Formats: sequence, structure tokens, C-alpha cells
Amino acid sequence: MKKLLTLLGILVISIATNAQLTINQSFSPTSNLKVGDTISVKYTVARGTTTPRYFWLRYQYNNKALTYVSTTFSQGTSVQTFYTAWSSYKFTSSTANSITATSLYAQYLVSPWGYATNADWNVGQLTVQRTDASINGDIATQKYVIKDLGEYTNIHKLDLAYSVDAASAYITPITTDPGTMSLSNITGNTSQFKVRVLFPSGYAITDHSIQLMKLKSDGSGDIDWTQSPIQQKVLDASGEATFTSGIKVGDSVGVFVGAAFQKSWMNNIVTVSDAYKAFLGVAQTDITGASTYFTRPVLEKNIGLITKGKTTFSESDSYYAFAYVMGLDVKDSAWIPLSTNGGLYKWFSGLLNQSWLNGVPTYKTNVTAANQAVDMVYAWGGDLDWSHSSSPTEIASRIASGNYANSVNPSENTMKTFSTFASTNMAYSQAFEEAKLGLVSTIVNGKVVLSGNLTKEGLAGLEVILQYDNTKLTFDNISFDAGPNVTNFSTNGDGRLTFGSMDQIKTGRIKTGTPYKLTFTPKETITNTAGLFYTVLADAVDGAGNKINLIVE
Repeated sequence: MKKLLTLLGILVISIATNAQLTINQSFSPTSNLKVGDTISVKYTVARGTTTPRYFWLRYQYNNKALTYVSTTFSQGTSVQTFYTAWSSYKFTSSTANSITATSLYAQYLVSPWGYATNADWNVGQLTVQRTDASINGDIATQKYVIKDLGEYTNIHKLDLAYSVDAASAYITPITTDPGTMSLSNITGNTSQFKVRVLFPSGYAITDHSIQLMKLKSDGSGDIDWTQSPIQQKVLDASGEATFTSGIKVGDSVGVFVGAAFQKSWMNNIVTVSDAYKAFLGVAQTDITGASTYFTRPVLEKNIGLITKGKTTFSESDSYYAFAYVMGLDVKDSAWIPLSTNGGLYKWFSGLLNQSWLNGVPTYKTNVTAANQAVDMVYAWGGDLDWSHSSSPTEIASRIASGNYANSVNPSENTMKTFSTFASTNMAYSQAFEEAKLGLVSTIVNGKVVLSGNLTKEGLAGLEVILQYDNTKLTFDNISFDAGPNVTNFSTNGDGRLTFGSMDQIKTGRIKTGTPYKLTFTPKETITNTAGLFYTVLADAVDGAGNKINLIVE
């Protein structure tokens, strides 16, 4: 009888253990790793006696240790999957009611979840839904590249999970063991050389790369463009690239930020605020004719010089910038960044230093340590409002605070290694004053009328690029009531409508009220205007040339 009771006890424990769902992750490989290697993270579900048909998981990883590459799901063909991620967030597990960090479903039930902004961490989410069988075994494998951090303890952690079974009931408990992963004994190479690029938040920095180049033999420190790159790496989402081969301590190399090519967003680099700043840069002069508008005249004139065949900034640059905004084809006359012009535009990059602000880019870096870091900046020709380029204001701030890593040049000798290098994010936010343009659509006498309502005073320029459904609408016309002292413009083609106004006398301002009214003829009977329009670009500038964050509602 005692033996029978013992066996029954074991059976009860076994049943209780199997009636839970366990999710774990694992690294592969775990040995002989160095900075720059690619590793896999595998997520595995052990369903026990449960019948999960829907599974949802959140995790976090240290973005200073790992760079995300890809996700591959592993539950067959009769399955729906989804992956998404958020940058610069960290999860803190709840300890309420003695909940453990490894109780993933219990953590899921806590409200609110313990997320807070943290530049060193990213959050990922995996979702799997299966109809032909229960979810079990490997559900997904991810690839990551090891970055140089030095310490790789607890760099990946499972945070939250829930699952629904075949009877549409929530499965509980969902646990993990240990839930937190580490790596050890990560080595470098001959030299680990990190390049960081300063960029505005939200910018597609991963469309750019870093090139390590040979220098000219004349001692000038200039790049020898006749030579192929020593190494080239695509920047990650934090604006970093780490080189672990091809360079060693004692080398002197040129560092260059490579431009993006054939990206649709490039068509929106030069906007009305850039054109108006170019106009003020030409029009605002002192009694001798010298420009007084630009605060960093050498740098800004270099960026503003877009006229082909000219070597000095002038009224032609202002004209071509505005002509492009108006929708004219100026690619034969001006260097305008476009997705279709095969790299025929002006591009600048250089080390983050005072020399850049003075309008003289420098590139030479002397490698003096095995874990050296250097900061870079860049600019698009014509981008005078710095919407898609490294802002001189942010550059000056980092120089003033000493929060940057530079190379050796005649005036500065600021070198930093990874151990002393500040971990401040290279993505920065820009604070702009806001203006709202309310676009109200109505159906009047069989026409679709889109009215633009503006309340903010003092705008010297405004530009909107609007995409409309040209399978359902034909654009008729736009009526302007923006005031007598501004130039209005509009272009239309393939369902893409550009319109706006700009001061051309230095004192003209756009009227408030309803400066724009657009009229369309439906190609079919419609009863509402939902889904017919969306905004591609909105930009504005005030009379002082300050960029205004134009919000279209």
C-alpha cells in the first residue's frame, strides 16, 4: 500500500509538471567567439500536455552587445507568424505578489508592464498561430552579430508570454529556465575599431555604410580615392559599425560615411525650408554685400551650393532649390538628391570635430589602441535645414561637452577607447516649433473638396506632398488664398500632388484661414472620403528661416 501511494504521488507530480508550457532560448555557438561573429538565438516551446494553438512572446536584448539581423520561424507551412521590435526600451520584471521573473504568463498579467526608455536595450516580439497542430518544439531562430561591449552577462532575457489552447483557453503557467542568457570569453581581432555616426532620430541610418580607405602617400591626410576600400560595413540602427579585421594598431586610415542610393525618401531631402534658407542666405546681406544670414557661412554655403558648374554659393542655388520644390525638373542644372539619379548629387562626410563646423572635412584616423572609437558626421547637398543630415547645433554641443571621439588633427588630439568612450546614443532628437494644417474632406455637389485650414501666423513657406487614390479620383484644380506676397505652387502626377507657398520678397507671410482648397472629381460613386488621401511630406518654415514641424491632420 505504501508503494502504491508513493507511485500515485509521483504520478500526480508528473501530471502537474506536464500541464504547463515552458519556453526557453539558447545561443549557438557558445565558444570560440569574437566580436563581429554571427550567433543564433533559438526559441523552443515545450508544451507538455497543453495544446497551444496561439503563442506570443516578448524578450529584450542589450543592443550594445548584439545587433539584430533576421528572424526565421519554424512551425511548418500551416502557420501564421509575426515579428516586431522596439528600439531603446528595457523591461523590469514585477515582484508584486512574489511573482518571479521566470513566470512569463504571470508577468504578462501584471498591469502596467514594466517598460521604460533605455538607449542600451531593444525589445522584440514573436507571435505564432497554428491551425493544423499544437505549437511545440522550435518556434523561431534569430541571427545576431556580436558587438564590442567587453561584458556579455545577461544580454538576452525572456520577459512576457501568453498562449491560447485548442479550446480557446489561456494556458497557465508559462515558465522559463533560466530566461536570461550570457556569453563569455568573447575575443577581439588584431584591432577592434568602432565608427559611430551622428544622425537625426527617425533617419534611415542603416541605408548608409562606413568605408575604411587608404590615405594618399603625400602626408596630407586625404583619402586616396584611386584605391578600393580596406573594409566596408553597413551601419546598424544605432549608427555604429565595428571593424574586427583589415586594420591593426599603428595603421593610419581614412574614414568615410557612404551615401545612400536609390531610396525613395531621398526625394524628400530638399524641401521648402531648405529653399527658403537658401533664399535668405543670398538675400540677407550687409552694406558690402556679404551674407549675414548663415551662422557657419563656409559650411552652409558648401552645403547650399547645388548649381552644376559653379564654385560659389549664389542666387542660382536658391532658384534651383525652389524650382525643385515647385516640381520643376532641375536635375540637369542642379545637384538635387533623388532616388533616380544614380548618385549624381553632392555628399559630404567627415570626422566630428571643429574642422567640420568650419567647413573643412577631415578623415584621417591614427589607430593607437586595440579597441578604438571615432565619431563621424555627414550632410546632403542642399539640406540646409539639416532634416536628413548631422545638425551643426548638435555637433557643436557634443564638442563643447567633450562627448565625442575624434581623431588626430592639427588642432585636436582627442582619442578614446571603448572603455572610456561615452555610450550616448548617436541618434538625437530635434525640437521644432509646431504648426497644424487641417485637411478637411467633404463631398459637395458630387465633387470631393479638400480644404486646408491654417491657424499659425508668420509662416514664410509651406509644402505638402499628398498621395491620393487616382483610381477613384481625378484632380481638378487647387485654389489659393495664401496672401498677395507669396508665390504659390502645385504639381500633379500619378496620384502624387505637391502644393504650397513661399515668400519671395523676404517679408511675405502665408495667410491663416483656408489658404488651400483642392477639388477632385470621383471616377465612381463614393459616399465617404475615408482612405482616399495620405500625407507623404509636410514641411514649413518661418520668416527667420527656422524649420517648423508641420502636422497635417
